[in-house]
Amino acid sequence: MSKIDFPTAKANVEKLQAYKPNFGKSKINSLIRLSANESALGASVNAVEVLKSFSKDLNRYPPQVSEELISAISRRYSLDKKKIILGNGSDELISILAQTFLNHNDEAIYTEFGFLQFPQAISIAGAKGVVAKDVNFTANVDNILLKINKNTKIIFLANPNNPTGTFISRQEVIRLLEAIPPNILLVYDAAYSEFVVHDDYMDGSELLEKYENVIMLRTFSKLHGLASLRLGWGYASENIIDNLMKVRSPFSVNAAAILAGIAALEDLEFQKISVQHNLKWKSWFEKELTLLNLDFQPSITNFLLIKFTSKNKYSAENAEKFLASRGILVRGMKVYGLPNHLRVSIGTDYENIKFVEELKTFLEK
Repeated sequence: MSKIDFPTAKANVEKLQAYKPNFGKSKINSLIRLSANESALGASVNAVEVLKSFSKDLNRYPPQVSEELISAISRRYSLDKKKIILGNGSDELISILAQTFLNHNDEAIYTEFGFLQFPQAISIAGAKGVVAKDVNFTANVDNILLKINKNTKIIFLANPNNPTGTFISRQEVIRLLEAIPPNILLVYDAAYSEFVVHDDYMDGSELLEKYENVIMLRTFSKLHGLASLRLGWGYASENIIDNLMKVRSPFSVNAAAILAGIAALEDLEFQKISVQHNLKWKSWFEKELTLLNLDFQPSITNFLLIKFTSKNKYSAENAEKFLASRGILVRGMKVYGLPNHLRVSIGTDYENIKFVEELKTFLEK
């Protein structure tokens, strides 16, 4: 039998493992999902209501660029409308940034425990990903700078970082930008910035006042609770935005997401309640985990990274399985090279209490 030839993907794509979000599995129908860093309180009632009336013009394409949504973002965060780009989640923007700026002989730096989409996007673009080691689960500016060479084109930095919940200070971010050549783009992913209450943190928007080689990324999936609609945005120089728009899909942001996004942005009271809820229960979580003698990474986000003993029955893997058997889904961290850790999102009052109760049961077995 003669050999049959098939179309083959690029070599850099063939060797990749597909990105698969792991929300956990359980045989119990009534689930508590604390595995995806989703909004504990759902979405704004205003956003829900506007979607209920969304039924007309389903046969029409959405606007290529929603000036109304961009204006709402501009008003909410006091930003220049000309420097805002919308995307199908910030994931899309990460992808098109890599496609726009990386050639096959370029390198892009990402941090040791940084968001998994960074190395994925780099590889798909055909470039080389370079890891900068973290220090105490935190991105380290000196280690990033050590990895820069003549081939470096992009630095990906999530601040705060997922899955560690850590951040680098305003001074360190500025030190990084002052040290890198102007032809290297800093992708500053601030997906969790709305949850942050810390004087030493910067969301990245003010960087555009001085630096042309930075883009800040944001999302509606976390604080605003619109993860299912896939809506994100970026803030960068007009030159960067113009080039990204050449690569972005023409109708990547759907009409429902636009309507809900505007309503969510304008509901300041819901945003305030969500932040207060997160602060209250994160503090409670930390106290409970301390009482259980479990190590955890202090976080400024809406999740905690918890460490388990790996050499006995109280391993992270066994904890994850036990919690799933009780209908509670958390995120195992093996894929990040942290097999002894679980990442747990802050949930509702009931969900948080139930999680700790079941965790106590597991540890007392």
